[in-house]
Amino acid sequence: MNAICKFLVTTLLPACLVMTAHAQPADTVLINGKILTVDADFSIVQALAIEGERIVATGSNADIMALAGENSTVIDLDGATVVPGLIDNHFHFLRAVQRWHRQPRLDGINSRALALQILADKVAEFEPGEWILTQGGWYPEQFADTPGGFTLEELDRVAPANPLFLQERYNMVYANTLALEAVGIDPATGARHAAPGLATFNPPYGSLIQQIAPTSEAQLEQNLTDFMHTLNRHGLTALYSLGRGPEGEDYVLERRAEAGPLPLRIWHTLTYEANDPAGAQAAVALIDASTPSTFDGDYGLFGLGEHIYLPFFDFPSQNGPWPEEIMASLMEIATAAARGNWHIHEHTMSNWSVQDLLNRFERLNRVVQMDDLRWTLAHVYDITPDSILRAKNLGMTLAVHGVGMNGGIRIPFRDIADSGIVFGLGTDSTIVSHYQPFITLGWAVSGVDIAGNQALDQTLTREEALIAHTRNNAYLFFQEANLGTLEPGKFADLVVLDRDYMTIREDEIFWIQPTLTMVGGRVVFEKE
Repeated sequence: MNAICKFLVTTLLPACLVMTAHAQPADTVLINGKILTVDADFSIVQALAIEGERIVATGSNADIMALAGENSTVIDLDGATVVPGLIDNHFHFLRAVQRWHRQPRLDGINSRALALQILADKVAEFEPGEWILTQGGWYPEQFADTPGGFTLEELDRVAPANPLFLQERYNMVYANTLALEAVGIDPATGARHAAPGLATFNPPYGSLIQQIAPTSEAQLEQNLTDFMHTLNRHGLTALYSLGRGPEGEDYVLERRAEAGPLPLRIWHTLTYEANDPAGAQAAVALIDASTPSTFDGDYGLFGLGEHIYLPFFDFPSQNGPWPEEIMASLMEIATAAARGNWHIHEHTMSNWSVQDLLNRFERLNRVVQMDDLRWTLAHVYDITPDSILRAKNLGMTLAVHGVGMNGGIRIPFRDIADSGIVFGLGTDSTIVSHYQPFITLGWAVSGVDIAGNQALDQTLTREEALIAHTRNNAYLFFQEANLGTLEPGKFADLVVLDRDYMTIREDEIFWIQPTLTMVGGRVVFEKE
């Protein structure tokens, strides 16, 4: 090929094709960046163009500027790194909305001094006597300066005139004198108390939470707005909201979704509670009468979970097979789900539970083909290579969460990644874990927690971790044609970062801060 022909074929012809395909100028172009597309080749480009909600082109600055018109918005990234919008595959969204305005959150705070200041600042927003609470998202070992739970003296000092308590996951509660006295506990016993009966995650929620006045309708609406903005600020653009019904006022979210596009894409589960065999039969009837996967690109029903049958409530301490009467009812629901093409996302913390389910799912698959349903095993703290392979052979996927960050649980990340099974990252926020995806990424890549404590024996590469929080999670929700990568034709969900995810030290990934977040080409967060 001579030079003239080569110029025509490689330069003018592609340019003509691009301009023919996009006769109208792009609405927005981003240039001068390091854009991690997270496509199959993990390509890196300088620029991309957006029309409406979707990406229409990626490439060099020159390629993309050729698509801009006089009314196009041009965003000069000035060398910043851009990643696809981060997706959380396991999130208890409605829990946080109920009382978000009362919560001084300590998620991702590794300084005890700063944590106490955050508590004091939140108290200052309220009148004396008003209740303040932190519903999880922290653990005592995260404070690098002075690890440990809070003392009565510390909590009384930051909240001398307001009842205050902090829930540590589902296990413990730390409360000040006013909060303890309100529920009949002698403060002389100290700040730390077992959580059951005081603060739980289902109604009636526990005696401490019962002291708090119901949240007004207007405040719920504001909490929803504020919480979604907080998640956008940390780079989240989509999540799977689990545990509807008992965990919050889902009608507030549904009403907002009906009013217009949300700043987060939200999938949710079918609402039911099956606590016994009769409940399981009622769940089967509801599943048979309902339509799976009504997600409209913005909001909607996706599947079943995270406990399709509540008596199968797994903990890491499970050390044997489950009783047949429990598994029989669970499999009634699972069989109805398979026959109706429903997705299942099931809480499985121990490998014993994983194996018990796989034994039964393998038998089910011989009767009702389920290998295209992408059923998900969630948490999988100690899953073995054999179990991973069996799940993969059934077409299943894994959802792995940052709840193990404190080092008590060592996720076998290398076994999972090397197996080739599709797995995604999430948080299990908002009680048992943080809500920030970059903390999850930092943990999975570095193997330490935010205080520098060793937390993993097996880690992921930066590429593997980012793929798991974007492209793979899109696959879990059958959205790989629309989400998860920055490629032409997909929704323009993206995050501009304040530092380079690919080159900073692994233990600095925790502290990445987005400077801009887009959902469907709309700016939903921009740092001032």
